[in-house]
Amino acid sequence: MRQFNLDLAALTILVSMLACTAGSAAVEPTAVPSATPMSVPIPAPTRTPDAFPNPTLRITGQEQVVFDWSTDRCENQNIPDLPARAFRGANDQVQLMISDNNNYRMTGPDLNSLKIDCSPVMKSGFFADPAMYADNEWIASPYTEDGQTVYALVHNEYWGHTHPGKCPQQQYFLCWDNSITLALSTDGGATYSHALPPPAHLVARLPFPYEAGAGPEGARNPSNILKAQDGYFYSFFNVSMYRTQEQWVCAMRTDDLSDPASWRYWDGSAFEGQFVDPHLNPPADPASHVCAALEWDNIGAGLNESLTYNSYLKRYVLVGLSADTPAGREVWGIYHSFSDDLVHWTRRKLLVEMVLPWTAGHNDDVMYLYPSLLDPLSDSRNFETTGKTAYLYYTRHHHGQGSLDRDLIRVAVEFFPQP
Repeated sequence: MRQFNLDLAALTILVSMLACTAGSAAVEPTAVPSATPMSVPIPAPTRTPDAFPNPTLRITGQEQVVFDWSTDRCENQNIPDLPARAFRGANDQVQLMISDNNNYRMTGPDLNSLKIDCSPVMKSGFFADPAMYADNEWIASPYTEDGQTVYALVHNEYWGHTHPGKCPQQQYFLCWDNSITLALSTDGGATYSHALPPPAHLVARLPFPYEAGAGPEGARNPSNILKAQDGYFYSFFNVSMYRTQEQWVCAMRTDDLSDPASWRYWDGSAFEGQFVDPHLNPPADPASHVCAALEWDNIGAGLNESLTYNSYLKRYVLVGLSADTPAGREVWGIYHSFSDDLVHWTRRKLLVEMVLPWTAGHNDDVMYLYPSLLDPLSDSRNFETTGKTAYLYYTRHHHGQGSLDRDLIRVAVEFFPQP
């Protein structure tokens, strides 16, 4: 099976210490009526087979600043370091995550009028034991059905080089181990904690125990959660293989968000793969517990960052970072793909070419990461749907890879029935 290799050094994430100060941010407003939040399964695709046989997504507006690090940050490392996620709380106020290893939120009446809240909603545990899966923790994928109880997939990174005796090489990437865990908020998203005491909050990882020098490896960067018509909750994530760093996209689903052990991965023919904890229960055959690559030829290794259902095209939409040769040359940027069943996906199409950390000509170039789609008019409480128009959100890095000056940007996009 062919796999996909990225220069993972381009994805370095910096640690931070909490030092909250006041700040505020607001998007240039576009007046829209408020939608009634709902938490119901996404309808099954019902499109006519010949309708929209070759749809596409295009940028139709100018960049808008959602979060400006230079003026809006609560602390220096209050940065948008994962794709933008949002939901409507029980009071119908929108919450948009600004996730780093200490996590904040922006709040407001809608996606067009948000301000930063400088009370962190979750701080990382910084556990030194890799078997606890609670070191550097990013809230990646919140989901709520009532606006009060919020479950969230967490992107957890174990940084062996920061813990004495855990990384003789003293190199970040060689001792970087990734996993996905579950957090819970019972106060409408104001605070989150581990859904179960570690390590019982583990959702997904590769079946190999932490090994100094074997990284970077693991399950990382889950998409938002989408509830499909079958009643299952779906999320996609990126895999970096143990020791080899080969990469691909995996899919997983559950029918019980409260149970971290209930998630099952796509094994190539069904959602029957069960994740194992290699520290507690080392499998006799680890290879039999590695999730299968999802549609490698069509979506590659990076289209796992944003998963929505488009009510105009009546198709599921994936958005993420990838490369292809649409113009006879290798082009890196933001791509998109469509599906009728969440398993089979169309060949990825370029949305916009962008300078990424691993394609920049100079380290001080402006770079981009973390695309996602959000529609202010979505009637989903968790913004799982988009209409004919939506916004593409992404992070813009100023002054190169080492800089903390990162802004959350959005730009209007529109779906078309054909190129």
